[in-house]
Amino acid sequence: MKKAVIFDFDGTIANSRYVWQKVDVDFFAKRGMEIPRDYVEAISVMSFYNGAVYTKEKYNIKESVEEIMNEWNSQALREYKENVVLKPFVKEYLRELKDRGYKIGLATAALHDYYIPVLEREGVLDCFDVFTDTRDDARDKNFPDIYLLCAEKLGSNSANSIVFEDVLKGVKSSVSAGFNTTAVYDNQPENQWEIIKNTANRHIMDFSELLHKNKRMYLNSEI
Repeated sequence: MKKAVIFDFDGTIANSRYVWQKVDVDFFAKRGMEIPRDYVEAISVMSFYNGAVYTKEKYNIKESVEEIMNEWNSQALREYKENVVLKPFVKEYLRELKDRGYKIGLATAALHDYYIPVLEREGVLDCFDVFTDTRDDARDKNFPDIYLLCAEKLGSNSANSIVFEDVLKGVKSSVSAGFNTTAVYDNQPENQWEIIKNTANRHIMDFSELLHKNKRMYLNSEI
């Protein structure tokens, strides 16, 4: 069975939290509202479509689901194409894993049009063997389907894969399926980060901790 490493995108390897903070603030402000409590946590694990459905139904938004998605997309797409970058040391870590023969996958609720331009511009698209996203038949990250599907595509399974995640619900579902799960810090509120850390198998503040030269390795002392 192949050893595999599976990454979430937004907030895990990409510095993109600011994009959606602005999208959410602008979206609700346009309708005379503040961002509802727990909205970000709830929507962060959903597909783009399911997030729009949830937003429309939960907050009685008059626009159609398609109109909501178009509004979000018009704001976010340019940022991903031009400005979103990877977190520090992600590129080095991906190259190190690739050089050591690991299979690498992306398991994300982000749209293909968001993550591909970033990975291309950052020069690491070739590091990834498979992509699993909202185009695949997987439930949202409240369930482990997307990680299991990604591992399957990589010729691996949960016992032989590590998942990197920054969102609590994603960490919970990954752990529940038997994945060795590493929580990634992304400026989460302190109380939330404590819960995330305690739920995951391990946690990191940034990817420099995992570089071979820093001697912090795991998964049978190999990663």
